This record gives sequence, structure tokens and C-alpha cells, in this order.
Amino acid sequence: MLLKFLFLFLLNHFLFCSESYTPVKALWVVRDYLTQKHLIDDVLDFANKNGFNHIFAQVRGRGDAYYNSEIVPRSHLVANDFDPLDYLIKSNTNSNIKVHAWINVYYLWSSTILPTQSDHIILNNPEWLDRQKGDNYIKDELYLRNKNRFTIDGEGFYLAPTNPAVNLHLISVVDELSKEYNLDGIHYDYIRFHNSNYGYNEFGLHEFNRTYIDKVNANKEVIFSEFKRNSITNFVKRARDKIKSNSNKIIISAAVKPNIYDAKLLFFQEWDLWLSAGYLDWAVPMNYMVKNEDFIQNMYLIRDNLPSKYHDKIVVGISTYNQNPRSAGKKIQRLRKMNINNISIFSYTEFVKNPYYWKKLKKYF
Repeated sequence: MLLKFLFLFLLNHFLFCSESYTPVKALWVVRDYLTQKHLIDDVLDFANKNGFNHIFAQVRGRGDAYYNSEIVPRSHLVANDFDPLDYLIKSNTNSNIKVHAWINVYYLWSSTILPTQSDHIILNNPEWLDRQKGDNYIKDELYLRNKNRFTIDGEGFYLAPTNPAVNLHLISVVDELSKEYNLDGIHYDYIRFHNSNYGYNEFGLHEFNRTYIDKVNANKEVIFSEFKRNSITNFVKRARDKIKSNSNKIIISAAVKPNIYDAKLLFFQEWDLWLSAGYLDWAVPMNYMVKNEDFIQNMYLIRDNLPSKYHDKIVVGISTYNQNPRSAGKKIQRLRKMNINNISIFSYTEFVKNPYYWKKLKKYF
């Protein structure tokens, strides 16, 4: 009887551990491939046939929704009678493949022309946009005077993480997604500032002066950087609480800058803290370096600055758009030598455009 009990205990322990440590093999799928049923069918067929067990499906691109929403305007590329996210979830008959809703958080708009949706944030809430110091183009809403030709700085228009109204809106976005859809995960992208020169949203500055009034004699630049980091961290924490209260099974992850120091100092993205505090379940560093030495340096920085108990929560992003299959494959091999087995490939697009790419990369996968 004792031997039977011991055997069952060891068997259950083995099965539990095997399930817990199944390597993540994720695939980023951009919104272009979610607009029609047959495109989604192709995504699922590809993932099924090629061993992917997680799909990051981009359902929020530029402040719009590729799902049915009461608060986010529908993408103009999606028919009114079609819900791409719902179709993806219900068409996924392989229980081994988990569907994550990939959302661009603070990134709002990148085109030089206005959105077609009259209820888009960029048209109706200009006070939510982030800006650089002295940038009157956004501050004085000059961009709205010529809606057919925006002036784009860098990547485009970002929401201001320091504006409390922005984060309240974004909390409602993740609340709706986690309530209304049977998701396996929610995946944040652009959970950061545009760059280090941004952060001068008028309402955000008012919040800074109100919150840090007792530190006026301190180094203002250092304190302002702390304020910017805290504004995003507070959102990540509150969003975690909201999502987990709706569904504790949802995996919360974030695509992050791969250099742990640059992430914190230049983009105010303290993702190591988010991970260690439990605000994230996974961190997905976008290690899109082409040169092997740059790629490996980022991995050593991550490994050496995070306690080993968090290493299994790292899912390494590997790019396909800027390197050949052999170069990407060698990076996967190098990760395995470092005992890092969780990876995500960016992106499915390359495999559609160039089917031979995957045939060459698959042997490393």
C-alpha cells in the first residue's frame, strides 16, 4: 500500500512538473491577419502544424479594436458583423494553443492622415496625448487644424502615461477584454514612453507638481524620471488587479526593451520590478539584435540582474524581419545552451510573405 501511494505521488509530481515547465513557443500575429475568417483559419493551421503553443494576436493596434468593444472604436478594416477575437478563440480547437490578446497600450497613431472613426481618441481627447517639452503642435492642438496631414515625430502619437485619465481609460480596456472574452492571456506592447524626451503632457505635469510638492528641493530631473516610471508601474499593478479579479487564469505578459538598463532609463519601463512584484506573469524582451554579440549581451544582462527563480518567466523575442533564418536559428540554439527555452517569434508575417523562411528556421525550433 505504501509503495502504491509513493508511486502515485511520484507520478503526479512528474506530471505536474512536466506541465509546469512546458517551454513556451509563441508566435506574434499582427492585426493584418485577423481581419477575415480565412486568414485566422490559416494562422491556427500554421500554429497547429508547426508546434506553437501560444499566439499573441494583435487586437488593439492604433487605439482601435479588432474585437467588439463598447469603449474602443472598431478598426475600419473589420466588418461590423465580424468579431475577429471571438472567432479566433472559438476556432481554436487545439487546447494546447493558448490565445493572448496583444494590445498596444500607449501607442496611439502612426499615420499622417486622420482616423476614419469619428470617436477615435486622437480626435476627441487631444489632452491625453504625450508631448515633448516646448512642443506646441500637440499642446495647442495644432494638429487638429489640418486633419488630412499630420506631422509625425518618430513613431507617431502616444498617450501620456502620466495623465491619470489615460490610465483609467486603459484599465477599462483590459477590464472589458478580460470580462468579455475567454482569454488565456493579455499581452502588452508599447507599455512605455515614446522616448526619454517625452512626458510633458499638461495634466501629467500638474499631477507631478501635486504629487511631488514635498520634493521640490531634490534633483528635479531624477524625481521627474521616478514619476514617469511610477506612472507606468502603477498602471501595470492596477491592471493586474483588475484582470486577475475577472479571471485568475489569464497570463499577463509584456513585450519589453531587451536591455534592462535602457528600458528603465530611456523608456521608463522597469519591467524587472513588474516581474518580481508579480504584476506580470511573463516578460517578453524583444531581443531583435542582428549581431550575435549584441543579442547575447542582452541575455547576460537579464540573467545576471534577475534572480534565477524568475528566469522561467522570461520569454525571449526573436525577430525574422531583419535577419535570415540561419541567423535567427543560431540565436535559438544559443539560448538553449544558456538553458533558456521560452521563445516568441516576430512574426507570422514573414512566414506568409516568404514560406521558405519557416522551412529553414523550423529545424532550429
